[in-house]
This record gives sequence, structure tokens and C-alpha cells, in this order.
Amino acid sequence: METTLKKVSDVVYELEVDASADELSGELKAALRRQRGQTEMKGFRPGKVPLGLVKRMHGRALAFGIAEQKVQEAFRTEILEKDEYDVLGQPSLTTLDYEMDGDLHAVIRFGVRPELELQDVTGEKLSRLKREITEEDVDEQVERLRRENAELVPVEEAEIDEGFHVVLDLQRIDEESGTPVIGEKEEDVEFFVDDERLHDALRDGLLGKTAGDTFEADLPHGDDEHRHTHRYRITIKDAKRRELPELDDAFVGDVTKDQFATVEELKQNMRENLEEAWEQRSRELLEGRIVERMLELHTVPVPDSAVELYLDSFVEDVKQRGEGKLPEGFDEGAFRDANRGEAERQAKWMLIRDAFIEREGLEVTEEDLDAYFEDAAGGNDELSPQMIQQYYQSMNMIERIEQQLLSRKTFERLGELFEIEDRSLEAFEEEEAQRRETASAQESAPSSLITPSG
Repeated sequence: METTLKKVSDVVYELEVDASADELSGELKAALRRQRGQTEMKGFRPGKVPLGLVKRMHGRALAFGIAEQKVQEAFRTEILEKDEYDVLGQPSLTTLDYEMDGDLHAVIRFGVRPELELQDVTGEKLSRLKREITEEDVDEQVERLRRENAELVPVEEAEIDEGFHVVLDLQRIDEESGTPVIGEKEEDVEFFVDDERLHDALRDGLLGKTAGDTFEADLPHGDDEHRHTHRYRITIKDAKRRELPELDDAFVGDVTKDQFATVEELKQNMRENLEEAWEQRSRELLEGRIVERMLELHTVPVPDSAVELYLDSFVEDVKQRGEGKLPEGFDEGAFRDANRGEAERQAKWMLIRDAFIEREGLEVTEEDLDAYFEDAAGGNDELSPQMIQQYYQSMNMIERIEQQLLSRKTFERLGELFEIEDRSLEAFEEEEAQRRETASAQESAPSSLITPSG
């Protein structure tokens, strides 16, 4: 058997495998003899079926099995067992030229990890969202909790304001004739008038009305590209005023099931939750900007095998959300085409990240894992860190935890190298809008007018 390695690109190689019929004949004869011992046929004693007959029945399948085995063996010994190539993803058999009793010619294409020269990012400026939690933020959370636990009180002939809950029937009407459009009526639609998602035209029509009133309004219909309005006749079937509970210690104990005893304890907990939520959002946004900038600074050749690896994971995610099955009518080919750009982006970041981890010598220690499981236990007396770790080990998920911790260390180290500048929410959002506008302008401009970044 002969092998020839050809370089297609910096990250793609092809291994050609050639074997003569004489080389394969011995293995085929041995396979046929083994098959003969398992073949039963009427008129012949077990294991005594003529070899020629066995070959006619099973020869082609056995021959192709031997050919595939030879190709796999060649790839394993010439590529996988040598340290020269860091293979990414699954190799693909692009050519298999073979017929029983003939010569074998096969070509295996495979991707390899590229050699990357990482740019020095020391002093590169990146913005980080810094959101200070105010008393107004906490009070807003308290008011939301009060609204969620409010009572709806019937009131006779009271004019509707933003503190009301209403139940409506909406009948679309023909604008020219003023007659109802058959089949386009929604009944018992209910909501609070101060719901932020409510269309202004509907809210304005409701304010000042009373239960039993009917009015007309033009309401938006369709998506952003095909937005238009329809005329509706709206009947107010029911209207109740929302009465907020008194904000006192009794209310706090009731809604938190005595987790907190006083209003101040509740507010302090809300403040801590808000700070934690905004800190997490800030961290995620910063990590996103780090990834984006690293991608801008590095030209990364990515083999198709690595992209396919991510596309496979995307499909598997869809399958998991569907309880192990893809949705009926799911077009996997179209899905993979639509997500190829994102898969390539993630593959590029993976290659940059791995190169950075190697350069910086980052690793996950036993102490890191112990701290992770200690934090996961959260001081729970019934669930020790050791029990949580044993669970992850039984589910073969330790490697996933290690990758999470390694990513965390990667971003922490990159955060130390970049120059991070804190921005207020308003400044950060303005900067984001400018970035989106610039990106949109670059996408729509002729390619000859775009200057590559980095």
C-alpha cells in the first residue's frame, strides 16, 4: 500500500491511498473463508458452501469493508499517530475508486490547525458598561412587585386610566363600508392599560372610557417590512381598577414566604440582584467586544472540517430542544447554509482562543475545580461540593466545566492586556449605535472602498 500527502492549502491536506489488487486479494480470501464458516444454505452442510458461491453472495460487501478498513488504517498510521498534524474535525473521503478484485485508489481530505501569530493587544482600548444601581431602580422593582400582587377591584362607571385592567372584543371592520369582516374577531383580550407593549392608538382610545363603551381605532398589522394598519371596532367588556397592596413588613413577609422580614431587607436583596444582573450583562458585553476585536486583528484560515464541527453542534442543539428529534419538515441543508457564517466565526475564535491559551500557559487546576463546586453548592447543607462533582463526573461533564473555567481565565487575562474604559449606560448605548451604523455602512459600500481592519 502506498500513500501520498498533498497540501491543498495552509489548513487543508489530502492523503492519497493506493493498493494493488494483489495486496488486497489475500485479505479478501481470508474474509471469504470466515464468511463461509458462518454461511448456511440449503443443500450444503454448515461451513461447506462453495467459496465461489460465497463470493457471489457476500464478496462485494466484504471487499468494500476491507477497502474502507485499509483507508482508515492508512489515515491512522500516516496522520493521526504522527505529531506533525493537528487534525481538526472529521476527515472526509472525497474519492473511493475501487471494484472487487481491482486496484484501490482513495483520497481523504482533512483539515489541520493553522499556525497563528498572535497580535500584541497591550493597551488596545475597549469599552465596558458600568451601570450604577440607584434608589429609583430599586423602587421600580418594588413597584413591579406590588403590581404583580395587586387586587383587581370592580368599579362602576369609572373612567379608565393607566391603573386599570380591561377585557376587550376586537372586531376588524371594512374601512369603506364600515361593516364587520367575517372571521376576523378576537374575543376576551385582556391586559393592563399601562403595559409597555400596548399600541399607543389602543391605549389612547381606552383612556377616559368606561366598561360597555365601544370605539374604533387603527391598529398596526404585519411585520416591519410590510407594516400597515387595520380598522377595528373595540368593545370594552370589563374594566377593573388595580389596587396596590400597602408596602409594609407584612406584605414583604407574605410575598417572599418569610424569606425577608422587612421592607429594607427586601430592597437590599433587590439591589444586590440588580447589581449582579448588570455585572453579568457588563461582563458578557465586554467578552463579546474582546472576541470581536481579536477577530478583527487576526486573519485566521479555517478548514471546512472545523466549520462543519460547529454546524453539527448547531443541529444537535435544535435536536435537543426538540426532545432528541429535529422538527417535522426541518430543512437541515438550508439551516446549515444560513448558519455557516456564524459557525466560521466561532471556529475562528476557537482557534485564536486555543493559541492564546497555549501562549499564556493557562490551565485549570484541581483548586479551580474545587472552588467551582464549592460555589455551586452555595453553602447547601444537603448538597455538598463533593456530591455535585460526583454528579458531573457520572454525566461525563467535567471536561465541559473545565472548558468553561478555561474560557473564564482566557477573558480575565485578555482583560488585563486590553485597556478597559468604563462607560455609562447612555455613553455605551451611543457607542453601540455608532458601531452598528459603521458596520452597516461597510456592508453596503462597494468592496473596493472598504479598508481591511487590523
